[in-house]
Amino acid sequence: MNNKIKKNILDLEYNKDLQYSNTIVVIIFTYFIGLFIALTTNRFIFNLKEITLIITVSILILSTTTLLLLIIKSKLKKIINEITNLSI
Repeated sequence: MNNKIKKNILDLEYNKDLQYSNTIVVIIFTYFIGLFIALTTNRFIFNLKEITLIITVSILILSTTTLLLLIIKSKLKKIINEITNLSI
């Protein structure tokens, strides 16, 4: 395969993964802004059941998004290394 074609394909892959990571960051901020608004407007009754539910959902969302961000970051690093190794 031609190096220019390979570089263009890698650039497209890099941009796709970069969009994924940006979307994940937006999802995280949107979740916490919504949670903050819900807590400050007293939409939750602060009993043990609801607090544990909020904490559980928050841990699930944070762990999933953090794992996805780490995977995407490693993919981005590999793509950058491949692009730099190409001789155009």
